[in-house]
Amino acid sequence: MVFVSSTYMRLKSPLYIPLLIFYVLRAMLQIERASGKLNTRYRWVDGEFWTLSLWQDEASMKTYRNQGVHRQVMPKLVEWSSEAGIVNWYQESAKLPDWQSVEQRMQETGKRQKFGHFVR
Repeated sequence: MVFVSSTYMRLKSPLYIPLLIFYVLRAMLQIERASGKLNTRYRWVDGEFWTLSLWQDEASMKTYRNQGVHRQVMPKLVEWSSEAGIVNWYQESAKLPDWQSVEQRMQETGKRQKFGHFVR
């Protein structure tokens, strides 16, 4: 089984794009060295930045998430974004799912936060 994690964030303002790019590039370097990372994909669509990553297990993802650049940037999420979400699941295949499937899972089981409260 492979652990899948996907996130998105919608920026409050285009003024945050340079900061987001700065941190994303640094986090990309961190994730490439992360133990247990199998594959990653990113996209920017309709004002939202999406991540998709495959891991050997949930513990590997949490180790990456809780250290380094990723940990430094997480508190900025509330300041920079008007909405954010996360969805995780296990799957048999080590193949990255398509974005349509990821969006569907986000709608069905994801945790989304908007302006300080959770929405579904």
